[in-house]
Parts: sequence; structure tokens; C-alpha cells
Amino acid sequence: MTNVLVLSGSGRYQDRWHDFTATSVEVAKVLRADGAAVAVRAFRPAAVREVERADLLVVNAGHGEYVESIDGPEEEWLEAFDALRRYRARGGPILALHAASNTLDGLDEWPQWIGGRWNRTTSMHPPIGQASVHVPDRAHPVTEGLADFSVHDERYSYLDVHDGSEVLLDHRHDDRDHPLVWVVSGETGRSVYDALGHGVESYACPERVDLLRREVRWLVAGEHR
Repeated sequence: MTNVLVLSGSGRYQDRWHDFTATSVEVAKVLRADGAAVAVRAFRPAAVREVERADLLVVNAGHGEYVESIDGPEEEWLEAFDALRRYRARGGPILALHAASNTLDGLDEWPQWIGGRWNRTTSMHPPIGQASVHVPDRAHPVTEGLADFSVHDERYSYLDVHDGSEVLLDHRHDDRDHPLVWVVSGETGRSVYDALGHGVESYACPERVDLLRREVRWLVAGEHR
């Protein structure tokens, strides 16, 4: 059985735009239906340290403000970041969802691990609504046989995507293609960044749920192309 730790945005990694508790519950439902043992935890240092017992780390969180009286001493966070580094050093896979491209301030390696980031100067999204998602790469194990689909969600645009990240899904905005899902695979471990999942409506879409399952299977299986 796969042990999955879902770190759900709270405190310094929470924002006013996302109901991370609700979407983390939806993610857990999907993974439990596939037989995984899923622990959903509020993003706190003690919860982060549970990653040492995990087979897969899912981060569903965003960007907030550090308040020591709420979040705890910075020393505890430094220990938590070290636990994440140990997890990654052993090749632990990571699934970063939606606003997780704009989280984990204090852990400088995070954008490198997930292959990109939300640029707080240039990244944006059009108004939330029905989004057309294109699958340009159907040869990768995550997207093999996956057709284009439509989902009620935000369309993150102008993200910073690192060299070496392999884009699997995108959308069209301002007459250009914008990556929505990409994968990272190398000596430091496997990662998937999936920009979908703003709200629970996203997880009402069968194709989006199928995509999530595919991402997790690839991460856990350690398949490489």
C-alpha cells in the first residue's frame, strides 16, 4: 500500500483565494479510492516531518505570511525543511498542485524540485471558468491515450518553467500556449506539477480526476521515459 502525505495549506502557506482544506479532501478521496493510505495534514512543522514515512508527498498549498505566534518558531521550520531535503535526497516523489508553484518560502530548492514556479511579477490567470486543456504530448506514461478536455478551473499563465521540465498539458491564452502540467525526472527524483485544482469543481471533472490518478501512478511507479 502506498503511503501518501498531503500537506494542505495553512498559516504561512495559506491564502485568501483557495480553500485548501476542501480540495485536499477531494484529492484524498481520489487516492484512497485507488487503494492508497492517505494522511491529510495542515501545513505545520510536525506534519512536514511525517514525510519521512511517506512514499509520495502531495503539496496543496500557497503563499501566505509567516506569523510566529501562529506558525511556530522558525527553528521548527528549519528542521521541517531538512526533513523535506532528506525525503528528496532518497528520491522521494512530489506532486505539487495548483498554488504549490507559489509556496514553501524558506525552502530555496522547492522551485528546482518541481521544475518551475509562479512568478510573483509576471504570472497571472484569466478569470476562472470553463477551461480548454490541450494534451500536446500523448507519448508520456501520464498522458498516453488522454484526450483534450474541458474543466472548470483557473488557467495559470506566464509561469516560469525550468529547462528540463517536460510539458504534458497546456492551454491557449494571449495567442500563445501556456504549460499547465509538467514533469521532472532525474537523479534527484520525480516530480509532477499540476496547475489545475483551484476548487472542488475541478475534481468534479472525470478527465481531471483521471489525470490525477495517472500522475500518481507514474510518480509511485518510478517510470521514466
